[in-house]
Amino acid sequence: MNISRENIDNLTAVIKIDIEPTDYQEIVEKKLEDYRKKVRMDGFRPGKAPAGLVKKIYGKAIQIDEVQQLLGEKLNSYIHDNNLKIMGEPIPSENTQPIDWENDESFHFQFDIAISPEVTLNLNDDDKFIDYRVQITEEMIDDQVTDYTQRFGSVVPAEEIAENDVVRGDLCQVTEEGESGCNEEHDHEHDHENSIHAHGTLIHIKSIADEEIKRLFIGKKVNDTVVFNPNVAFPNETDRASLLRIEKEQLEGIDSDFTFTIHEISRQQPAEVNQELFDKCFGKDAADSVESFREQIREDLTQRFDHEAHYRFHLDAKKHLMEKTEVPLPEEFLKRWMLTTSQDDKLTREQLDLEFPLFAEDLKWRMIKNVVVEEQKFEITTEELREQAYRSARTRYQQYGLYDVPFEQIIRLADALLENEDEKRKMSEQVLEGKVIKHVKTVVKLEEKEISVEDFYKLFDEN
Repeated sequence: MNISRENIDNLTAVIKIDIEPTDYQEIVEKKLEDYRKKVRMDGFRPGKAPAGLVKKIYGKAIQIDEVQQLLGEKLNSYIHDNNLKIMGEPIPSENTQPIDWENDESFHFQFDIAISPEVTLNLNDDDKFIDYRVQITEEMIDDQVTDYTQRFGSVVPAEEIAENDVVRGDLCQVTEEGESGCNEEHDHEHDHENSIHAHGTLIHIKSIADEEIKRLFIGKKVNDTVVFNPNVAFPNETDRASLLRIEKEQLEGIDSDFTFTIHEISRQQPAEVNQELFDKCFGKDAADSVESFREQIREDLTQRFDHEAHYRFHLDAKKHLMEKTEVPLPEEFLKRWMLTTSQDDKLTREQLDLEFPLFAEDLKWRMIKNVVVEEQKFEITTEELREQAYRSARTRYQQYGLYDVPFEQIIRLADALLENEDEKRKMSEQVLEGKVIKHVKTVVKLEEKEISVEDFYKLFDEN
């Protein structure tokens, strides 16, 4: 067997492998003999079939399997033994001659490989970053107090509709004759005589997009009726379909007025600022006065914005490293490899060309991170991974507005995330990336800067 490598350029090479009969014949003969002992053939006792007949029937298939297995083993061994750091996987060269498995005895293979480029980071205290500190104002604390009183408030009935109220009632389409034909005997979510009736539907007054229609509702009482056009009140198709209790595909052609008969008005009544609210927000006896409650809020906001400031540094550091570090990529090889290994049968070269810049950016960032990870010998402990799982679980609940989920429930979700291999891999990457960013922060020069919350969020808008 002969294995050789021909470098095409600094990033790509061709590995050539020649396999001769002497490389595989002995083991093929042995496997044929073992197979002969086990195979059952009509007219022969078990293990007594003629060797020539067994070879004629099964020899070629065994030979092909052995050559392919030998090829894979030798290719991987060559890459390992020569310490080749490759990108992706070897792929058959485009100019490889087709293999005639039925007649060839000697086989010649060629594989294209991509060599990972050497990535060098030149970070030092000449690299300057701003370490933001968001100013926590009394107004911000006031807003948070208001948010807590709303969140832990209660829903009470109201006599007249106000802007923040939720109303429940019957929504009925007005016919061409100017009548809605809506009555309590109709089943909700059913079409009666080609007109739409949605009984018991809910409308949050604040969500109405048209100010004129919103004013029609405000001040109305139970049993009053409002006539409006849902297309104007709710331009968003998803919201409108939900309101009318129909599928989005059924919205086409519906542009008439509807009557809405009010049956119930609900209002969110803010909670009182007292010990009960303090305990709900921060735990029992964590705050025992308005002053200590506000101080707890200040600490909470400080921690939250310190976390967001670290994320801002994360974005700035990533951008700086990407711009400063040269990471050449064998783009043509990578595109061929992606097309070859993609599980998406509909992926075209044109689509890949459009999507490749994002893939290349992600790949460059991963290679830069790996340099830091290898240089600093970063590893992930079980405790760090579990802490990340807790954070991920808590964040998922908060995305749905659930801030007071019992700790036991968070643990159950965290354990479920850890059992999912894809989720576990993503969380491992997050832990490593966090270590990389923390390391960068110790190397570069930091300038601490106080900033208002408005200006801080403008930094994200600019990006």
